[in-house]
Amino acid sequence: MKYVKLISIFIIILNFAGCSVKKYYFPMSELTNGKVYKYECKSEPNKTQYWKLTFDLENQIMTTEAYENDFRQYELFKEKVTNKGTEVIEFTSYLKNQKYLLLPVYNIPKDVDVFKWSTKEPYIYSAETDYDGKYKTIFSKEREYVGKSKINILGKEYEAIKLKGNYKTVVVNSIEKFEYTQYSYYIKGIGLAKMEKEYSNGKKETLELTEIMTIDEWKKRQ
Repeated sequence: MKYVKLISIFIIILNFAGCSVKKYYFPMSELTNGKVYKYECKSEPNKTQYWKLTFDLENQIMTTEAYENDFRQYELFKEKVTNKGTEVIEFTSYLKNQKYLLLPVYNIPKDVDVFKWSTKEPYIYSAETDYDGKYKTIFSKEREYVGKSKINILGKEYEAIKLKGNYKTVVVNSIEKFEYTQYSYYIKGIGLAKMEKEYSNGKKETLELTEIMTIDEWKKRQ
């Protein structure tokens, strides 16, 4: 009877905590020298993206440098790894000015949860941006665990976890608002492998992982 009670307590604790999906996130220990993930949009090649991922093992910080199809950097994102997940600590966007020069725009993190190991509850990260002291925008992404799914990536079928994200960008003191939903698929030993975007106007867009490059291969590609 004593053992039955202990097992019951253990089950309750597991249910309360939710299952862990940490192993499905990017394999950080394999990214200390950096790797580049190519996310290809086959229906619209100009929407293809490259993510350069580097992990600082000593400080437990993951850096993502995101590039457009023409190799123009559009984002820098840093996450701190904790015992509960990852939290955003730096978020910079890069915009072209009239002379086609890249200008950094620093987004101020508010809510910080990027990826949580527990699947029990939805979570959010958000940031505020002040453009030239005139236009203030608020970006937010609320995410929740959906379940497991089978997907074909890199010529092989994998079991993936599926997450639903609701993205929203609002311009303060205006009626301007941009929203879309994204379903993200993560695979053990790889990380993010597929993104399915659904926009408010009904348009759909899919980006799939089609290549993982070393930094030397990436340099030759540019």
